Amino acid sequence: MTTQQDRLPTLGLLALAVTLVAYIFSQIEPFNPPIYLTGAILLGGGCTQLLLGIRSQQQGHAYAAATLLPLGIFWLSLFSYEIAPQLGVGRHPDPVTMFSFMSLWGLFISIIFLASFRQSVAIQALYGAMMFFFLALAMDYLRADRVFLFVGSGTGIFASLVAAYMVIAQTCNQVRGRVILPLGEWADIAVEANES
Repeated sequence: MTTQQDRLPTLGLLALAVTLVAYIFSQIEPFNPPIYLTGAILLGGGCTQLLLGIRSQQQGHAYAAATLLPLGIFWLSLFSYEIAPQLGVGRHPDPVTMFSFMSLWGLFISIIFLASFRQSVAIQALYGAMMFFFLALAMDYLRADRVFLFVGSGTGIFASLVAAYMVIAQTCNQVRGRVILPLGEWADIAVEANES
C-alpha cells in the first residue's frame, strides 16, 4: 500500500499538471498562448515543484523529493532553453542539443517509472505517460513531420489529467477520511480480489 510518505504533495501535482498543459499548448501552433504567460507558468510551476521538493526532503519524504526536485529543475531549464530566447535572452539550442536534453529527461522519468511499480496505479500511469511525453518530444526535434509532437502532446495531456485526478482524489479522500476516489492502491486491489 502507498504510504503517506510515498505520495506526491497535492500542490506539486497541481503545478505539474498546469506546467505540462502550458508547455504543450506553447508547442502547438493554433493554440499558442502569449509567451509571457507560458514563461510565467513554467517559472511558477518549476519554482513551486523545486521548493516542495526541498521541503519534502527536509520532512524526510525522500520519494516526493526525488520526484519534485528534478522536475522543478527541468521546468526552469526548459524556460531558459525555450522561453528566454523568445524574450531576447540567449540563443535557442540546436535540434541535436534539445534531442539530447529531452532524451536524458525521458531516461530519468523511465527510471522513476520502473521504481513506481510498488506504488498506486495512478502513479504508474502518470510516470508512464510522462516517459512517452519526453521521449516523443525528443524525437520531434530530429524530425520535421510533427508526428511525434502530436504523440507527445497526447501523452502529456493524459499525464496532466492523471495528475489533476490525483489532486482531486487525494483531497477528497483526505477530507472524508476514507477512499472516495480510488488511486488504485495495490493493497486495496488485492483485498478486492480475495473477497471475490
